[in-house]
Order: sequence, then structure tokens, then C-alpha cells
Amino acid sequence: LPATQLWHAVALELLEPLPAGGEPVRASGRVLVPPAGARFGVISDIDDTVIRTDATSLLGTFRSTMLANARTRLPFPGVAALYRALHGAGTNPLFYVSSSPWNIYDMLSDVLALRGIPAGPLLLRNWGLERRLELAFRHHDHKFAAITRILETYPQLPCLLIGDSGQEDPEIYREVIARFPGRILAVYIRNVTSGSAPRTAAIQALAQELAASGSTLILADDTLGAARHAHAMGWISDAELDEVAAAVAGEQAAPPSGTQAE
Repeated sequence: LPATQLWHAVALELLEPLPAGGEPVRASGRVLVPPAGARFGVISDIDDTVIRTDATSLLGTFRSTMLANARTRLPFPGVAALYRALHGAGTNPLFYVSSSPWNIYDMLSDVLALRGIPAGPLLLRNWGLERRLELAFRHHDHKFAAITRILETYPQLPCLLIGDSGQEDPEIYREVIARFPGRILAVYIRNVTSGSAPRTAAIQALAQELAASGSTLILADDTLGAARHAHAMGWISDAELDEVAAAVAGEQAAPPSGTQAE
């Protein structure tokens, strides 16, 4: 495979059961294979990490999940610029892990495309109604299992983990680091609970714990905080850091075209 090509076209054919008439069903798709030139992968949460969702509120989650569309769901300022920078020259894969339901896959994919955020596999979750309603439940199990699957699928690929402080991302990522020592380059946590001193203290304590074990957790109030650390580590360039800073400043001052300020 090419050393710089991330996505590859595949032809698909349904072998059985054949539809009425016996004609084969064919389609095309894409598969992601990290090339030899990939420096690292990025595993990112979506809700309240990439897109403003208010996932700490059950009502807010329901409203943004069921009532919003690709044009009304807004990314945080600077996210697109940062993720493009981390994507490198299109060789570093991005994976998106969320507890949002599979039936909004198309909308989330459209949000990424509309906002200029690099595409990547979306690992979402079934909201089961057969046995019980799963909204905020089993978030931990789903996310840990999805990240484990990614890291086991690409055993030679180091990764960054990006999430937020609103749910269990810091605690889940600590378990991932323990399960895969040496594989996680850094953890970036967006601070969406800055008004909660206990939560901030808990994450800061967790960051100290990880630092003692040789890992890094950055609790950042905005996208620029994560970008500065990535720049200091040599993962993004001077120009890319400037682009993130300009995007954060510009998007905070004026929301994207076609949307209304909150």
C-alpha cells in the first residue's frame, strides 16, 4: 500500500441472501489503513469535545441529538484547525468514539464535512429499547471497548486521546493507559465543567497520577491549550499553531456562517 495513502476504495457485493430476481447487489466503500508514514492516531470523543452538545444534561443531550441537524450543531472554536493539524498531510488517522446512537451517523458525518473536520471512522452505540433505555448508561463500557478495539487493531500505532470533563473521559482514558502502557502519547481534556471545583480538582489529581506514571493529561479551557502542548511536542508546526490560534479567536468572535449565536 502507498506510504502516504490513508483511505482505500473497496468494492462490495452481497453474496447471500440474494434479492428477488437473483441479481447481485453491489456497492463501493472506503476502508482506513494507517500508512507507514503515520506518526500517530487520534482517538476523539465527539459530544462536548468536538461539537457543543451539553452532554452533562440529559435534556440537553436529547435536544441536541434528536432535534439538531448538521448546520445547527456547532464545533468548538479552533477544533477543525487543530484536527487538520494533527491529521498531518492526511496520513495520521482520526477515530471518533461517541455514545451517540448509530441512527445519527449520517448527521455527524455531515457535520465533520461541513465544518472542515477530517473524516474518520465513527464508533457509535446502540440505544437499546428492547431491554432498557440506554441514554447515559453504559457510557463507560462502550467507550472503553471501542478504544480497546482501535488500539488492538493497530498495535504499532501510538495515539492521542481527546475528550472532555463532562462525563467519564478522564477516568476511562486512565484505564486505557493502564491497559496499553506506552501507547498513549497524551490526553487532552476540554474543561466543560470549569464551574465545578470538585470536578476540576479530581481531574487535576488524576493528571498528577498519570504524570507520576510517565503519561500526560492536559486539562484545557479551549482548543488552543491542547494545540500549544501539541506544538511543544513537535506534533504540529508553528504555522499550524498560528492557524488554530486565529481560528479560536475568529470563531469565538463570530459564529460560523449560517448559524445563530447561542
